[in-house]
Amino acid sequence: MRKYSFLLMISCIWGSQFFFVASVTNNIGAITLSVLKAIIGAICLSIISLFLIKENNKTTIRLYFFLALFEVVLPFILIAQGQKYVSSSVASMLIAMVPIFTLALFTLFFKKKAKKIEVLSIFLGFLGIVVLSWPDQTALNVSGNILGNVLLLMAAISFALSLILMERLDGGSPVIHMRNVLWIATILLLPLSFIFEQPLQVNINRTQIVSIAILGIFHAGIVYLLYNLLIKEEGALFASFSNYIVPVVGVLLGYFILNESLSMRHLVGICIILFALLFSNERIFKKSNVKI
Repeated sequence: MRKYSFLLMISCIWGSQFFFVASVTNNIGAITLSVLKAIIGAICLSIISLFLIKENNKTTIRLYFFLALFEVVLPFILIAQGQKYVSSSVASMLIAMVPIFTLALFTLFFKKKAKKIEVLSIFLGFLGIVVLSWPDQTALNVSGNILGNVLLLMAAISFALSLILMERLDGGSPVIHMRNVLWIATILLLPLSFIFEQPLQVNINRTQIVSIAILGIFHAGIVYLLYNLLIKEEGALFASFSNYIVPVVGVLLGYFILNESLSMRHLVGICIILFALLFSNERIFKKSNVKI
């Protein structure tokens, strides 16, 4: 149950970020917001690291750099640009391909064998995402702009690469690992914010400052710490399932907090995703003598 608790916490944190981003998005540039999230998260983990016992950490700066690039910098830019051309529902389906790309990269380039039950659960989960996120528009609109689709698929591939790289973190504390990644991401994003935006001219109120602080502490610092812990215990493939749960959290929060509609299609999609998550637990089928 520990792994499912981590998965649920990660998904709830990421799934709830919409509400905080929505409160500041009109007053602050997207890149500037990303920089603030990264630096606040880095400071948060730096403070936590002060209370940890020093451990031998053999991870190279090069690995931290690529983690920051593939997990934070590139996906942010690609998603920000891609969502200009396609609807949010199509975007969620494309980003939800992270588990599929993770599986493909593992088997094709890293020669790692995946269990049949993992393959089936991943594709079943993606089917649930398609049902949950399928837009109400016609099929012609679903196709969206080719450029937007390509950018979002590249973002999903970038996330998949970062998941695989996280498995290669050599010993040491997850707090230290993700602290270093967020500091490097800050260094990479900071000049971009000055090139494309005007971060020194941001005008925000106290409520928005609180929202940014929450985004930095929980949606950057704490969530990446939990993410690293989950990958360390269960591997990248299982951790990638968070990309299936996040839309579920978003739909449910929208229903309970924003009074948004919850259709039968949403319920069916949620049930398929939850079944796929349950299906990924091979021990359940061993106990019930079901052969996969």
